[in-house]
Amino acid sequence: MNELVEKYDIDDGLYIYLQRNSKVWLARFKIAGKWISRTTKQREKAKAITGAIKVKAECDIKLEHGIAIQTKAFKDVAELAKQRMNEALPGTKGKGSFADYKLFLGKYHIPFFDRTHITSIDRAKLIEFDAWRVKKSGKPLTQSTLKSHNAAMQRVFDEAVIRKWMVPGQVPDLSAASGAPGARRDYFTADEVTKITNAFDGWISEGRTPHTRSIRQLLYFYFQFAVFTGMRPGTEMDNLLWSDIQINDKHEFPHVLITVRKGKTTLHTGTRHAIGYHSLMEMVLDMHARSLDGVDTEHGVPDDFNPLVFRLPNGGTTDQLGRNFTALLKHLKLENGPGGKRTLYSLRHTYITLKLLEGVPAAVIAKQCGTSAPMIELHYSHITPLMYTKELIGNEAGQLTKLMRLYADLA
Repeated sequence: MNELVEKYDIDDGLYIYLQRNSKVWLARFKIAGKWISRTTKQREKAKAITGAIKVKAECDIKLEHGIAIQTKAFKDVAELAKQRMNEALPGTKGKGSFADYKLFLGKYHIPFFDRTHITSIDRAKLIEFDAWRVKKSGKPLTQSTLKSHNAAMQRVFDEAVIRKWMVPGQVPDLSAASGAPGARRDYFTADEVTKITNAFDGWISEGRTPHTRSIRQLLYFYFQFAVFTGMRPGTEMDNLLWSDIQINDKHEFPHVLITVRKGKTTLHTGTRHAIGYHSLMEMVLDMHARSLDGVDTEHGVPDDFNPLVFRLPNGGTTDQLGRNFTALLKHLKLENGPGGKRTLYSLRHTYITLKLLEGVPAAVIAKQCGTSAPMIELHYSHITPLMYTKELIGNEAGQLTKLMRLYADLA
């Protein structure tokens, strides 16, 4: 065991110390009742004290937002995953492939990732791994082999989640681990959002048939909902029921509370809550009135009336929203932006980008949008300097933070 040669107490539950075999000061502190050691990366005591305070603050923030604090090297987690496969009982799902998974981990994954922290593996690292893997094998791997590689890698991430060395939101998407990196879809500026919004009335009225006008009206609501909540167009929004929407107009910060029950991540993380403000509240009330199809709403909605939120006046749904949105963008000459072609999904990226520019912390946006702070930081690094702007009490950045914390335990 390394000999402690010097120790300096900074505060209750926080001190720095120096070991005989190192010239770099280490910080030791308590988080959630457990002692944790971290390097300060500093050799001077004064700088080490500042570094220790910073490291502890970062861990406190991670704890507050449900991000794993303690992590492990990939190699260590992979060995445990291999051990779990070895101990799997007959009949365990996928057991027939375990021999291949262990072979792939030993030949490719462990040599490459080695002592890399499991929580540090992101899309950029996976792309680097893919290039290294092709070079090592001497040829591109087949699609089926890549799927087996990904399944082996997933066993390692699952092991880390089981042992609480990472949280599900930190697990990268392995479907994109091979090939060219996926480009972040382009977003709309605030001025462009206004331009699109203002164009809808005329564009709707120009529809040649009642059905076309109905689709365009529904698209207007869909557009507003996506750009004001950051929800994923598609499964998340298409499956919303009216029972999933609650208007809280008497709150300190009047808002709409949306319960997201189906979508890309809900299978693994469960339901979550999203928040919408004044503009969305007015639109929801308008949508709600239209959705009742002539039912008298004076006494409220009947108990058994709980249709989809995004539906046509006849009660049906449509798959024409994306095509119509592209047509509107072409009409406004906004189909392509600096980042490429824009789609309905660009509205989600618009929400995230604009919230970051408002100074909302990445961790709060991650909760709102059903993703992880590391993923936001990876894909929106172009505005990193603005991501941690101090929140101003009374603005929407501060409101969203307070409300997401309020509903955090309800999801």
